[in-house]
Amino acid sequence: MLRRVLAWVAAVIAGAVLGGVSAWAALEFGRSSFFEDYGAWRHSRATGSAAAGPYTRAIIARDGLLALSAREALYFTIYQDDEGRALDETCIYELTGRQFAARWWSITLYADDNFLAQNEDHAASIDASHVSVGSDRRWRARVSTVRGDAIYWLSSRNARRDFSLTLRVYNPQRDFRASADTLPTLTRISCLGDVS
Repeated sequence: MLRRVLAWVAAVIAGAVLGGVSAWAALEFGRSSFFEDYGAWRHSRATGSAAAGPYTRAIIARDGLLALSAREALYFTIYQDDEGRALDETCIYELTGRQFAARWWSITLYADDNFLAQNEDHAASIDASHVSVGSDRRWRARVSTVRGDAIYWLSSRNARRDFSLTLRVYNPQRDFRASADTLPTLTRISCLGDVS
């Protein structure tokens, strides 16, 4: 009897360990399997999908993304500049884009902890209702710790290193196509400590 109980306890412990390891591996290594890259921007078709499996939902929950369905909104995130370097609050960037074939869009800056940067600048995002395009049919916004002479600005003050920008495209039209050419570009202008 004691042997059976010990075998049962050992099987339960082994199952829990195996389940925990497989869940950890799926969360750590599986996250890249459901992303699509469009230039420097990342997108997941599983985000907001009722068909997303339990591991996909766990990854999304861990990253803190509360998502609408793909018919209502598409989400794109950028973690690097145009040369593949991690985003850093000591740098100044120019974000350039066009209007999207959608009802509305916004771009929000998140600090390295995936929360809004803790500052009093009131410049966490820009959106379609407050951005106008120039003669080249493009809009431009500065991403930096100070606004300077920029008309549109996303404050990276207290975002630290490895912050990100998330583009939300609401009610995309049928002709909306995500690509490296249609999504905004993020160009590093300068960084503290750059040598001229």
